[in-house]
Amino acid sequence: MTCGISCVDNALNKSFYKLGLFIGRHPGYFLIVPVLLALLCMTGYQQIKYEIDPEYLFSPIRGEGKSERAIVESYFKVNYTHRFNVGRITRPGRFGRVIVISKDESNKNLLRTEVWQELRLLDGIIQNATVQYDGETFTYREACARWENECFTNDILNLDKIIDEVEAGDLNLTFPVMFNPVTWDAHVFPVFFGGTQVSEDNIIISVPSLQLVYFVTADSKRQDARGAAWEEAFLEAVGYAEDNGVFKHIAVARFASRTLDHELERNTRTVIPYFGSTFILMIVFR
Repeated sequence: MTCGISCVDNALNKSFYKLGLFIGRHPGYFLIVPVLLALLCMTGYQQIKYEIDPEYLFSPIRGEGKSERAIVESYFKVNYTHRFNVGRITRPGRFGRVIVISKDESNKNLLRTEVWQELRLLDGIIQNATVQYDGETFTYREACARWENECFTNDILNLDKIIDEVEAGDLNLTFPVMFNPVTWDAHVFPVFFGGTQVSEDNIIISVPSLQLVYFVTADSKRQDARGAAWEEAFLEAVGYAEDNGVFKHIAVARFASRTLDHELERNTRTVIPYFGSTFILMIVFR
């Protein structure tokens, strides 16, 4: 056993001796060539592309979920530009979402005239947010997902036509679906209202939260990139309005399809400053 180990040791000693001798006699190769190779490889950084899509980074390439999604999409394909239907969505796409609650601690019910006025203001801010992309200037109306020629809309906002009567108690909202007597929209309340308090007769008593969603086209790579630019403008516009006290009666939280991507990227960057101290500690206590 000892002989076997010494044989390996002797063989390694001879090999490293020959390597060291060769390096000592030809130092130029081992000084210049590595530097040239390093410089050559560094040119690759010019073409580096960062990938922050969580699905690409964390999900299996041939996962069952992706296979099943492909089957669903083969029969129920989403068309953002012509006949968009929320029920067919199988991918995040590009969208902006806001969740609204009341700022009034004594009255959390959103079924109030002043709240609906600010919801209309919020909707206007979102739809009028200006986006710059590839030399093009556009707003939500130019990029929105459409049914025929109409943008996807949050029809729940049309309750402002009857909100005075609802607040006064002259008109009841029936859960889960109700036809608007003015616009004849079929309001599906569970889609927009959260935490709804309902009476035994299915009359809505209180609505503590509400959501609005804005979908933009994402049928092609260019549309997807335009949608990503719109999401940035959406987050910035809503954030600016919320941070600068534009709304007196509502508090607004915002979310977009890229929010998770950005948070994961931000979390990664937060640990970078600790790398240096980690290496120092490893060297000191090695």
